[in-house]
Amino acid sequence: MNAKGGLKRYAFLKALADRVTDQLVVTNLANTATEWFSVRPSDANLYAVGMGMVSSYALGLSLALPGRGVIALDGDGGIFFDSSIFGLMAAQAGANLTVIVFDNGGYISTGKLPAVGSLSSSGVDLATLARAYGLTNVATVDDVDAFLRALDARVPDAPLVLVVKTNAEQQFVGPLPMDLKENKYRFARHIEQSHGVRIFKPSAKEHGAKPVADPTLRDAGQSSFGQVLYEGLKENGIDFAVGLPCSGFSLAQELLIKDETFTYVSVPHEGPGLGLCAGAWLAGRRPAAVIENFGLFASVYHLLRGHMSYGIPTLILTEFRGDIGDQEFFAEGGEVTLDVLRAMRINHRVIERLDDVKPAIRDALRWMDGCLRPFALVPTFNLTRLKS
Repeated sequence: MNAKGGLKRYAFLKALADRVTDQLVVTNLANTATEWFSVRPSDANLYAVGMGMVSSYALGLSLALPGRGVIALDGDGGIFFDSSIFGLMAAQAGANLTVIVFDNGGYISTGKLPAVGSLSSSGVDLATLARAYGLTNVATVDDVDAFLRALDARVPDAPLVLVVKTNAEQQFVGPLPMDLKENKYRFARHIEQSHGVRIFKPSAKEHGAKPVADPTLRDAGQSSFGQVLYEGLKENGIDFAVGLPCSGFSLAQELLIKDETFTYVSVPHEGPGLGLCAGAWLAGRRPAAVIENFGLFASVYHLLRGHMSYGIPTLILTEFRGDIGDQEFFAEGGEVTLDVLRAMRINHRVIERLDDVKPAIRDALRWMDGCLRPFALVPTFNLTRLKS
């Protein structure tokens, strides 16, 4: 099979459009988005998600809506951007997720020179890579009949990954008739209506009415920081979180993992973790990323290209490594933490007192409901080390 030969991507998309019923579809950027819009326009489509984020958004949606089919229309460049998404899928995804990777061997929307060939043009095989990460329901196809047979032959109880070899031709069908924020509204309203969930909460009360009662927040007392953070997330309605092991957040993470009423996903990289959060929010969940500030730095692209482009709120709890009192190698990187948040236009609050943790989560959620942007809470190094 050769990505330089074979059919246009458009031929496979037309065939897929005849098979799609009520599935949610997340598309890659550029012509993948416009081609899919031309063959199957629908408010159930989220278009033009950034490279390296398509499958993580789709995985977040599939985890939050296990009864709804979700299809990712990804590309070879997007998967190679961070192939750890295959490992996350193997560990977390169910049979409701289908990932179709169109492999044309290059970054065709921005140039056709050999210098912009993807790793598949050098012989790296995406299907072999997917299997190495633990995915079992994987196939490679290069014609429409084989593509449809593979869709029909999926293995129960496992996500399906189809690597579709295409040529470099694109179908020029005109631009999308909406920007990403309008697309986000249409997509989320579709989910609200079809699943009976409330995603948009722009105001806590009707204008002029008495304030709505605050959530009941147990006093922090003499609890540890980790216990208070765990309680604060739960009491304020957070029900989905991602994270990597983080010393200052380790107790809270342990409690979230053990809580069977809570969805906590351990991720290999904070970037795709933020993608999962975006997908979960679009499905009506209340997500949080529990990460250290160096994990925040690793997520800059995903936040700017995804959350800020679409207008998707996620609570970011970022441990202030390199703050005063931290003696490890984080120090010089840590001092830019607040500057990075300001540069990204991510509103934030530094928390120094244990009693402020729960109210800060409450107030951050209110701000995000109104502004539809991420908000970061930055507990100080000394606070995160408070064990009693």
